Amino acid sequence: MTLSAFHHAFRRGLGALLVALMALLLTVMVAQVIMRYGLNSSLLWSEELCRYLLIWTSFLAMIFAYERGEIAALSILANALPRVPALMLAILGGVLSAAMCVALAWYGYIYADIAGSQPIPALSFILEDLFGADAPQAPRVFWVYFALPLGMSLLALRIIADIVSYARAWRNGQSLQDLAHQGGQGL
Repeated sequence: MTLSAFHHAFRRGLGALLVALMALLLTVMVAQVIMRYGLNSSLLWSEELCRYLLIWTSFLAMIFAYERGEIAALSILANALPRVPALMLAILGGVLSAAMCVALAWYGYIYADIAGSQPIPALSFILEDLFGADAPQAPRVFWVYFALPLGMSLLALRIIADIVSYARAWRNGQSLQDLAHQGGQGL
């Protein structure tokens, strides 16, 4: 499987997961509104679950935001430089960005491991509502915090793929503008 085929399959899978997360988020929010204003009752766990779904959606959707150029970047200098210095700057910026993502993933995992030992309260409520006293143990908060290291790791891998594209462009005599015309960040 080539890198572009893997990238395409990964994007489709991630897109489907994000659609499912957003559909679940919308369903829970609509149910909460109906329960609160229509039935004068409330779902105790809905706001917390929606918060967790938004956290996961945000960290996973960063990859799409990066690919579409929606993450803040200063490209004025790179666009003003000749081909080789512009590619060198893009590679340097990519290496620094990937290193920052790896550091955030590393320390995010450490934090999740240290602070994530208690069960997720929202899921505890749901399981208690469904199963009563015999409810199974809810997953740990670690899985909420794990969104950051996973999202940062995936973003770092995506940035590394761009660094490879920049290096290939340098070797093949292409410029950053050539990569942009080929479809975004080089893939």
